[in-house]
Amino acid sequence: MSIKKGDMLWCTLDHAQSNFGYGEVVEIWHEEGIGIVYEFFCEINGGLRMGQEKNIIDKPNARMTNKLFEERKAVHELIKKKFK
Repeated sequence: MSIKKGDMLWCTLDHAQSNFGYGEVVEIWHEEGIGIVYEFFCEINGGLRMGQEKNIIDKPNARMTNKLFEERKAVHELIKKKFK
């Protein structure tokens, strides 16, 4: 799989609130002994996260897409309250 800056990817994560993440790739490089590694802004767990090419999820399940919907809804509600 070819990863480019700006791609929106799902991937498995260790040490995160959810064991998966979704977000926009901001940096890509090759790490010796690991392979292709990328950084992305995670919309599920928040913050800048790192992922490996081997951990990309091609087809997210319903639980994952529902979690993304819930997080986007929560952010939308916070923005509404702030600019009320």
